[in-house]
Amino acid sequence: MTCRFSRGVATCAALSAPFLTGCAQGAYSQFRVFQEPLEAAVAGLRPGESDLTETLDALGAPVFVVEVGLGMALAWGWQATTDWNVQVTGPGNARGRFQYASSDERTEGLVLFFDPAWTLTSLQSGHLVDLLPKSRRPRDIYDDLLDDVSDDGTSE
Repeated sequence: MTCRFSRGVATCAALSAPFLTGCAQGAYSQFRVFQEPLEAAVAGLRPGESDLTETLDALGAPVFVVEVGLGMALAWGWQATTDWNVQVTGPGNARGRFQYASSDERTEGLVLFFDPAWTLTSLQSGHLVDLLPKSRRPRDIYDDLLDDVSDDGTSE
């Protein structure tokens, strides 16, 4: 009986043989940051009717609170991440590493907007980076005070 190998298979076997005497290690991890609010709790909130107390009772503490005009936005966010990590070591300091992460850099979330009377005006869901207002530089109150004073030094 004769055994015949193609050149490609023989070359592949010859090149991979030194690595078969090495060591391989791997790790798998999965973690969750915060948890999505229950759909029933969110569905019970009604824009124009629900207030801040009712919202906090239903959803718990938010992750972010941001001033929006005279009102505010409260944000709840959550993220699930899975990571794979494989390291291979062969003879003669030959090393290789493979790493995979499924984490989405964009955290999913829910943002609720309130008016100055602490009444819910709207709610939005999606990626928090898209929903939250962009941070702005704080106003300089001194400049605002100067704007209220006329050129002759009297208050307007």
